[in-house]
Amino acid sequence: MHKNVLAKSVRLALISGAAAAAFTSPVVFAADEDGAKVERIEVTGSRIKRTDLETASPITVFSSADIAASGVSTMEDFIQTIPAINGGAEGSTVNNGSRGFATASLRGLGSGRTLVLINGRRFASGDLNSIPTAYVERVEVLRDGASTVYGSDAIAGVINFITKKDFEGIEFQVQYDETAEGDGEKTLLSMTTGASNDKGNVVLSLQYTDRKTIFQGDRSFSECPLFERDGEKVCGGSGTIPYGQFFADSLDGGHVKDPQTGVIRPFDQAVDGYNYATTSYMVTPQEVFSINAAGRYELTDNVSAFLEGGFTNRKSDQLLAAEGTFWGPTMPASNPYNPLGEDLVVVRRLLESGGRAFSQDFSDYRMVFGFEGTVFDTFDWDLSYNFARFVDARLDEGRVNPTRINTLLDPTLCSADTDCPEVWNILESGTLTPEMINYAFVPNSPIVRGETRQLLGNISGGLGFELPGGEVMFAAGFEKRWEEYQSVPDGAASIGQIYSVAGEATEGETSVQEVYAELSLPVLEGLPFAESLRVTAAVRYSDFDFLDDSATNTKFGVEWVPVDGLLIRATQATGFRAPGISELFAPQAETNLAYNEPCTNYGTGSQSAIVKANCAAEGLPGNFQLSSNQSSSVVGGNPDLQPEESDSFTAGFVYSHDIGISVSVDYFDIEITSGIGTAGTDNVISSCWNSANFSSPLCDLIKGPSLTGDAPNATSPYRTALGPVAGVLLTNANLSTFETSGLDFDLSYKTDIGAGSFAAVLNGTYLDKYNYTPFAGSEMVEAAGKVAADQWETTLAVFSQLKTNLTLSYAMDDWTVSWQSRYQSEGEDYFASEDNLDNTADAVFYHDVQGTYYVLENTSLTVGIKNLFDQEAPYISNNQDMNTIPSSYDTAGQYWYAKVNVKF
Repeated sequence: MHKNVLAKSVRLALISGAAAAAFTSPVVFAADEDGAKVERIEVTGSRIKRTDLETASPITVFSSADIAASGVSTMEDFIQTIPAINGGAEGSTVNNGSRGFATASLRGLGSGRTLVLINGRRFASGDLNSIPTAYVERVEVLRDGASTVYGSDAIAGVINFITKKDFEGIEFQVQYDETAEGDGEKTLLSMTTGASNDKGNVVLSLQYTDRKTIFQGDRSFSECPLFERDGEKVCGGSGTIPYGQFFADSLDGGHVKDPQTGVIRPFDQAVDGYNYATTSYMVTPQEVFSINAAGRYELTDNVSAFLEGGFTNRKSDQLLAAEGTFWGPTMPASNPYNPLGEDLVVVRRLLESGGRAFSQDFSDYRMVFGFEGTVFDTFDWDLSYNFARFVDARLDEGRVNPTRINTLLDPTLCSADTDCPEVWNILESGTLTPEMINYAFVPNSPIVRGETRQLLGNISGGLGFELPGGEVMFAAGFEKRWEEYQSVPDGAASIGQIYSVAGEATEGETSVQEVYAELSLPVLEGLPFAESLRVTAAVRYSDFDFLDDSATNTKFGVEWVPVDGLLIRATQATGFRAPGISELFAPQAETNLAYNEPCTNYGTGSQSAIVKANCAAEGLPGNFQLSSNQSSSVVGGNPDLQPEESDSFTAGFVYSHDIGISVSVDYFDIEITSGIGTAGTDNVISSCWNSANFSSPLCDLIKGPSLTGDAPNATSPYRTALGPVAGVLLTNANLSTFETSGLDFDLSYKTDIGAGSFAAVLNGTYLDKYNYTPFAGSEMVEAAGKVAADQWETTLAVFSQLKTNLTLSYAMDDWTVSWQSRYQSEGEDYFASEDNLDNTADAVFYHDVQGTYYVLENTSLTVGIKNLFDQEAPYISNNQDMNTIPSSYDTAGQYWYAKVNVKF
């Protein structure tokens, strides 16, 4: 009945590396026609154990050997290189606004639509930093919707980390990385040990990683914030400067007191702009320690107990330029240092404070306990309880109390406060004394907690009757899940005494009850043009306590093997994603997001007549320019959110031949309605300024500088005194619709050459369409091949149309060498303008090399170079930070690394 099925499936699976992956325990067998036993396994995307490694859904499997061969020290670095990952994500290159998390976004649809699992179960944080490389046996990436199997959040796909279980002995690993510039050092230390007997097994893994800082000022492409003037790139910076830019009724625009001559003159960005790059991180530092363990014990011949536990502590940091008086305090005429004798509004960089330092002491806990077994030698079952919790203790230093800054500037207020050290001269650098800093600065120490509890039961097996292709198989189960979220602000923030920090405590909890069922129908087998034909179907019912209606989702699949070695497959599924706990209850917070300024040099620019009229109506000069293109915006949760719904379709083939070649191509198409997100700073501002007399409904989302406490502009209600649009309200809402489609392709070839073995593997994704409608009635944004706003991450990202990885390797008895080329195509600025010097984020090739020598039977030495030719991140006029799009490129440059692995 199952003749040669496993052999065929193994050949097909070579394309994804699954042949090297260990099978999950316990092992289940099925008898073939000759009475031999064929191993059945559970593959991500289905609870039905089967003999095939390739299913109707496209899955890529990376083994622990694949992870080691990539030379990475963290799962973030590995996952971000997968071609199906697109758009923006949190990680080491995100400094401004980072929580210290590392996330992944399949299809560029957002990390919240990519479900991250550990051994098929959820964990509370979703932070990739909590998953140590040493503990991972394999990574299964399902590039298809999976709401019927895993419930909410699996719209774009699933990343399932399968951990080591049947491990015997002890293994040590040490790795050290350093850039060609001598910075950004990375250290990895790990130990994994395990033992087993005929009754069960245990495994314990410890890992420590340390990543050091790289400053933006340490790389030539980011050492100074660039702006464009008269067709040239000019080193500039922020208009919030260490000697203060001030505004007065008697003056036109911003002015400064020249630090050399003392003369009052207009602000000049090229001369006065503050270079914040020198004090801002490019690569953020972190230390991560994790301990994980798992055990399984056979209680009877048919019942086993299992236990999993994990703890991770992450200490991460971000550093931005020193705080500024962005709210524009008044330097009264009575201040003895006031040079004009009239009230001045001053924005000044508080450089003496040393910078805004953000740190997270993040603890992630996970515990799983359960039973599994067989019934009547036919049905497999498991019952488990999963508890996961994180506590994120944060500390922000360099935060300012605006009330006390106002006191320092006003002689009357200062004399009335016995703690006020002295009246401050805000218009000269170096005048903010340590006593003033102690008086006016306050730390911010909020705490965020999250918790997930999951009761899960499954049963699978044969139904006892057969179709022409074999026995009908099924799986069914239930899930009860509880989630909690709490954000506790600092005491000073709760009474409004810390500038730009939300002071409202938020918390909430949700629960859901779900049941599901799957069928696998082997329709035909062993016929001409029908070596195998299988139809699969699944359904899931979900009832959330905070939603008015329940949801039912379905998925259907077809697997057709017309001739030996060729699998043709397709799936069609509906999906459902309830609002996440943080999307519902996260507090509103200020962030600074890059945008494309519509009024730059509008007097002589190529803007439309409507844009020019609106800019003139604001009272802006025709040669208007910004010193910073970041808009102070407000993001946060919304307890009134409704669920998203999706439809997905995949179709493709896998072909394998005995000569060593395997090929797969899969088409994907995903549509999402009622998408949760924000309209996006770029989209809001562009739509507003492109509407006659600011008539777009999106203009209502621009609340102006009063929302964020910034100094108002003298003529425009939308802008701060420095010029950027401010107060854009970007809280979560059911705004968007998404449509994305494209092709995934994989090609592998393996053969013997000389005394060794040669292998070539090509993986890639072509993004044909990535369209979204930010809000009802708006024009569709066609982002494929563009630099556009990532609706989930609220930042700019490159949505490359083509991303590929090509790996060539050669192995002999005692050594292996490999070369990997990673390619991503260019992205054109969605708001490209002929007035910009560069509207394109260039395509890049990254090349990595590695060599491993097996010194002893149990010891290997590995050396390698990542980004061999030191490819720099490209410049684009409308950039996010660092003069580029940091979430889409390698900003650190060339890395050298060495690794020692010893196993006993």
